[in-house]
Amino acid sequence: MRYALLLHLALSAPAWASPVVGRAEELVSCLRSSLSPQASIVFPDDPSFANDTVRFSSYHEPTFRLVSLIANEDDARASIICAQKTETEFLFTKPGAHGIYSGFDRLKNGLQISTAKFDKIEVEATKNIMTVGGAVRFNDVINDLYAVGKNIPVGSSPCVGILGAALGGGIGRLEGLYGLIADSLLSVRIMLPNTTVVEASKVANPELFWGIRGAGVNFGFVLNATFQIYDLPLGGTTFSADFEFPLDAMKDLFQSFKEGAASMPPPLCISTYMTWSDTYNATTMKVNAAYAGPQSDGRKAIRFFSDIPALRQNFTDVPWNQLLDSAFFVNGDQSAETCGVDYGSRSSSGAAFNELTVEAHVRMTELFNYMVTKYPQMRGSDNSMYLCATQAVRALSNDATAYPWRQALGHQTWGIVYPENTTDATIEYLPQRLRATIADSAGTDGLATYIGFSRGDEPLESLFSAEHLPRLSALKKKYDPQGLFNAYHPLPTSYP
Repeated sequence: MRYALLLHLALSAPAWASPVVGRAEELVSCLRSSLSPQASIVFPDDPSFANDTVRFSSYHEPTFRLVSLIANEDDARASIICAQKTETEFLFTKPGAHGIYSGFDRLKNGLQISTAKFDKIEVEATKNIMTVGGAVRFNDVINDLYAVGKNIPVGSSPCVGILGAALGGGIGRLEGLYGLIADSLLSVRIMLPNTTVVEASKVANPELFWGIRGAGVNFGFVLNATFQIYDLPLGGTTFSADFEFPLDAMKDLFQSFKEGAASMPPPLCISTYMTWSDTYNATTMKVNAAYAGPQSDGRKAIRFFSDIPALRQNFTDVPWNQLLDSAFFVNGDQSAETCGVDYGSRSSSGAAFNELTVEAHVRMTELFNYMVTKYPQMRGSDNSMYLCATQAVRALSNDATAYPWRQALGHQTWGIVYPENTTDATIEYLPQRLRATIADSAGTDGLATYIGFSRGDEPLESLFSAEHLPRLSALKKKYDPQGLFNAYHPLPTSYP
């Protein structure tokens, strides 16, 4: 799950302390007497502890003294109650969680409530619905849906949790056809801060359901959720076109993107990936154009940029369930991203743009090249763009869900790797300068960021919008007035 949930107050002993002492002894006693036989407690000296607590990124990561490996909602409730009784802060999360946030490190020596067993998937193909548990990742649902001729909007990483993405809105390759991932969300069962469980949908608790789709981690732990699913277009074949461009092609490329973006057909999504290439000993940009349809239509759809000279290119038809393992010349290598592995200290940040300003995007790529050239230790960093058709996203009003940036043309994102002894100051604050270069020219009246691409230093208005914050703060005051679920970009209980 890309986001996690926090209940506030801390223990004082170091995370590695064993045996557990002080009030943590009470916590262990409480858990042992309250958890079901299917649940378990994992201690730091257990062989599985490292794997149970690993995160995709160690950037400002939380630390834990214990893991409560829960098996059902009663275990979730018992874990919360035990943590409250012993003034222990906790986090609902799963091994390999993709949530990156500079505020996570405020949680020290706490209780991890592991959702790993909430991995059930139930597909009702005839009803076009799917119900998933809180730990289910994109790669868990793709094959199950493909097997019955269905699909759903998914992001670009197979290891991201589908609920984590949906609770923030959810950017994905099928936006032009189906909208945001959250737009396919039909209902959720959520454990509120007081441990009661309610359903939220357009009919049941509709105002809470509105807030969940964009700021959902502020209101409780989602036990499971039901999504609408869709028939695979033309049997499920996707046209996938990969390109790799040199840095001197950026002006022509961004000019083409600017001219072609407004008329992109709904099945088309373009994503880019700029990083240092050892093969070319230079910074290059890979581009993947995915078209949910036949290659003949896909080739026509990408004509606005496909003739720009590239270092290499590859056109292929792939089954929809293999797209994430094939894009960007990966060619089906599933080891390209392995779930449940620490990929180092990686921050993320993003800027939505309503207008694509060619000069600013070119300047931003030059700045990125400067960073990885002058500071070779930064060459594991990346610079990406999502430029998908937006017809279905924009078809809904801006206040249809709490996600606020429906008018965005695209999103620019940065994944910055921080080797040991490297800080923003030692690299001239280039991560912030990259983001500002786009935000200042985006036509968004300041920084606008999809929460899934956030870093942790953004103003609340950049994540939720000044328009939505009064409504969201009222929900926060109603459902979480004590701020128990405040781990990830917490909402205020009043605004302004």
